[in-house]
Amino acid sequence: MFPRPSRQTGFSLIELMIVVVLLAIVAAFAMPAFQSLIASSRLTADTNELIAGLNLARSEAVRMQRRVILCRTTSSNGVAVLTATSGCVTTADATPWQAWAVFIDSDADGVFDGNETIIRTQVVGTSLNFVSDATLGAAGNRIVFRPDGLARAHGATGLQSASVNVCDQSGALATQNMRVVSLVTGSRMSVTRQTNQSSTGCSAVAASTEEDEASETTQDGSGSGGGGS
Repeated sequence: MFPRPSRQTGFSLIELMIVVVLLAIVAAFAMPAFQSLIASSRLTADTNELIAGLNLARSEAVRMQRRVILCRTTSSNGVAVLTATSGCVTTADATPWQAWAVFIDSDADGVFDGNETIIRTQVVGTSLNFVSDATLGAAGNRIVFRPDGLARAHGATGLQSASVNVCDQSGALATQNMRVVSLVTGSRMSVTRQTNQSSTGCSAVAASTEEDEASETTQDGSGSGGGGS
């Protein structure tokens, strides 16, 4: 007697096709939410990097007893460019930043010289726009911290107030797609969530705003050290 062949089990072609169709439906619903999560995380991360840069500039100004500047710069091949011939971008316009840098302004002239120390550089992330407000643009897109830990625009004696709009341009966020990083009275930093209503710019804000959550907190600094030179 020949042995009875074993019965093989598995999925039929129709069953496999049903599973594939179900996975495609689930993915279609989940993908937009996933893209929104990525865009929101990217927006928050780059905003926090800018806040960290401002805090670094302030603390180094106090520690080194020198002027320390955070300013808008250009970039090349994914690297921020800050040289004696290609310094801070001081043009007062609504053109998005390519990058930003923090450096020690040893001679207090408001300009990066080749022998001055660069503390940090950062390229603006993909699908994001950084845009100066009118006040910061008029100050040459520079925030200048003095040795007392307070910011005063170059050539000015009053405390500096300015803001940078950080906008998501991917289209994945319908609301709260903008963060406004603000510097008030020379030291107080804050971040608020707002909605940019422009598909190309980074300034059209919805009427309602709200304070940001703990990851982007308001920070106050009372500078210490020597006088503001």
